[in-house]
Amino acid sequence: MKQLNTIRWMLVGIVAFVLVGCKLESLQDPIIVTNVEKEFYINLWEELYPNTRNLRIDLQSIKNQDCLNYTIDYKWEAAANQFDLSINDITPPADCLPGIGPAAAKIGVGDLENQFFKMKIGLGETVVNEGQLLVNGESYTLQMDTEEGIIIPEKVLRRVPNNSVWGFVAYQNSADQSTASALLGELRTFGNPISLTEGKYGYFSFLDNKLLVSGAPETGQVSSFIIEYEGDQKAIKEVVDNFRANHAGSVSISVLTSTGEIF
Repeated sequence: MKQLNTIRWMLVGIVAFVLVGCKLESLQDPIIVTNVEKEFYINLWEELYPNTRNLRIDLQSIKNQDCLNYTIDYKWEAAANQFDLSINDITPPADCLPGIGPAAAKIGVGDLENQFFKMKIGLGETVVNEGQLLVNGESYTLQMDTEEGIIIPEKVLRRVPNNSVWGFVAYQNSADQSTASALLGELRTFGNPISLTEGKYGYFSFLDNKLLVSGAPETGQVSSFIIEYEGDQKAIKEVVDNFRANHAGSVSISVLTSTGEIF
């Protein structure tokens, strides 16, 4: 009997030890807080260069600050197949640039291979959102299981087609219609139209079968174009420069390329 009681007490001790150990371990786990106030926008952007393309993550506070140059303090860690972003705090500037605007930060992610990346986005030490970043030849997709404290306005950023040139021609007065049409026609002769998948490409969007170029005037008449062009970009630049020299102010034009050139 005495031996049996001893065994019972040993079992009780083991169970108590396990329970205490689990409790201590759970205290070390990160605390997941839900229903957190939305504080930051997170947007994807593709930087274009002659020989490469880099993904960038743009952070922006939802609330405006009392200076234009507030920044966002963050920590970024990158591994082979995982990215961890911790958003720490909004940092006031040493010298205030007068005006009202959001705090901001830009995170260079780099030129990524096509694959899945695990993604964690945290706010301080209490909020952790987990998800994944999918990179392929057509798009970047940031899909988080939760979005506590953050808003991702566009979860899919489509990639700008290779060898593409796009832009707009705009005018305010009907007297400039023929001039603008002639310029647009000349630009379109450089290449064939590109068939786009519907979505947002950052520099432009293609929605409801309509091309909308970022930065185009919101008033007046605007015509947008996108073509495939593998020739010398100097030829297009020459057309744009000559037009501006001869039609200053009457018709506005903007031309961009998939290698990062802006004319």
